Amino acid sequence: MGYQAPFPAALEQVEYVKLYFHLEINSDFDLPVLGLLQLRRELLQALKSFPEQGEINFVSQLKQLLQPDLPDNPLLLQQIQKPAPALILSPDISQYGLIEAKQKIILPVLFIGSGINAVDAFVALLQHLGTQGLYHGSGQFILEGVEAEDGSGARSMLWFAGKQTRPLTPPVSNLSWWLERQSVSFDSIQLEIISPLRLLRQGKPLFKAELVDIFPHLLRRITALLAGYAGVGLIDAPAVLISLASRVQSLENKLLWKDWRTLNMRYRKQNLGGLMGHLRVSGDELGALIWILQLGSLFNFGKGAAYGAGQYWLDYS
Repeated sequence: MGYQAPFPAALEQVEYVKLYFHLEINSDFDLPVLGLLQLRRELLQALKSFPEQGEINFVSQLKQLLQPDLPDNPLLLQQIQKPAPALILSPDISQYGLIEAKQKIILPVLFIGSGINAVDAFVALLQHLGTQGLYHGSGQFILEGVEAEDGSGARSMLWFAGKQTRPLTPPVSNLSWWLERQSVSFDSIQLEIISPLRLLRQGKPLFKAELVDIFPHLLRRITALLAGYAGVGLIDAPAVLISLASRVQSLENKLLWKDWRTLNMRYRKQNLGGLMGHLRVSGDELGALIWILQLGSLFNFGKGAAYGAGQYWLDYS
């Protein structure tokens, strides 16, 4: 099956920045399995004690980045009922257990649309987080450097060890260029879910899912992000795309629910988990859907997507 990038031209307007933050751990600490997926709590805790930064109001930028307000536009409000952050963390969940002093953790972060304006504020927040630790007060670190990736996939270091005193100037790419680089030929596609994917239907988690179950959540995630932070409306008739997804053939479904931590509530404990594994699909309909699946591999999806849950990659072999 050939793919000639049948994505909306409006994606040419959508800019992003992809950065890799190099964290050097100060002393040994134990990081639990999937502990890096809990950075939302740590970042918000660091924000509470974040110092004011002179003339530049980083605190205001960070609050809008991590806890965005509802949009004023009533049309957007219908589409974005609970705004997601304009950044996407994709930590390596294979890092856990004993993390030794001087060991490095690389944290990939994608900033989308207007979220790019908060890059310097986020750098400062990470430096502040380093004094508090990555997990429950442990895992203090030094932000050793920041690496950038351009639209061609080439990486370069923006700065090395030391306190960042000047604004960063990372390369800004657009989504259409990135999608054009994804052009492939395929007979089938495999979605490999590499961090827990938690999807809710009528308030209850999906313990089993086919593409037709997954696709509406993915489509809603992408369209809400791009509308909210790039001012781009992509799809006039989402039901048409959802109908196409319902006709895609499932060749193999190895998505299994896995609990990964227990949430201690006031009167009870609740196990939290998500789907992991792979789903292989085929069909002519994929030609019209592939750009959405590819964008989803950049944005993650499901509950906690902004902080690393619902990561996946695509296998065309």
